[in-house]
Amino acid sequence: MSTSFAEIPVTSRVEDLIPVIIDTDLPAMPCRTGALEVRHDTYYLVETPDGQFLGRVSLFALPIFRKRSGPTGRIIRLASAEDQKRSADTRHIEREIEGYLRRRTRELGLDMRTIKARLPLTGRKAMVYFTAESRLDFRPLLRELGRRYRRRIEMRPLGVRDGARVCGGLGPCGRCLCCATFMDRFHSVTVRMAKRQRLSLNPTKISGLCGRLMCCLAHEVDQYPEVGKRPRRQRPAPPRK
Repeated sequence: MSTSFAEIPVTSRVEDLIPVIIDTDLPAMPCRTGALEVRHDTYYLVETPDGQFLGRVSLFALPIFRKRSGPTGRIIRLASAEDQKRSADTRHIEREIEGYLRRRTRELGLDMRTIKARLPLTGRKAMVYFTAESRLDFRPLLRELGRRYRRRIEMRPLGVRDGARVCGGLGPCGRCLCCATFMDRFHSVTVRMAKRQRLSLNPTKISGLCGRLMCCLAHEVDQYPEVGKRPRRQRPAPPRK
C-alpha cells in the first residue's frame, strides 16, 4: 500500500524548527512546532512577531536552516476552513490597499514606492512596506488610510536590497534571486571580492536588480585564495622548426 508524500510527518531541521511559507513573496520562516506533529503541504495557523497568519509547511522550502538569526514563528494548530476564508479575505484587502496607496502617492506627488501590504488574521493592524529616497511626511495619508480601512496603519521603510527581496525576480544567471530564495540575511559585499574573482568591474555586470553589488559575489570568494595558491599549469613549448 503506497503512502502519499503529504501523509509523511515532517521532522525538524534544526532543533524543532521547520520551514513554513507564510508569504509566497518572502523566504520561508522557521517555526517551532512544540508537541504538534505537522505534515508536508498542509496549512496551519502560525503566530509571528507581527500577528497570526496562515502558513503552509513545505519540505522543499528554502532556506535550509543552519543557524537562523532572524525572527521565528510558532505553529498553533491546524488551519480550519474559517481560517482559510479569513486569509483569502485579508489577501484581497492587501491588494486593495496596495493599489490605493500607489494611486494616492502619484496624486500627492510623494516620491515613494509601495512594496507590499500585510494584514494579520487577528487585530486591526496593517503593515505597509515601502522604499523612499528621502524622508517623507505621510501623516495625512495615514489618517486617510485609517478612516478608509478602519485599521491602524504602520508604515515600515525598506532598503533597496530588502525591496528587491520582497519583489523577487530573475538574476543575470537566469535563476531566482538569492535573497528571495535561500538567503536568511544580507552579507557585506565589496568590489574587492569581484577583483579577487577576476571579474569585470563594470557596474552593469556586477550589480543586481537592487542596484547594489550582487550578493553572489560573496558566495565563493573564500575559495579563491586556495585556488590562487595552486601552481599554474605550464603550457608546452612549441616544437622548434
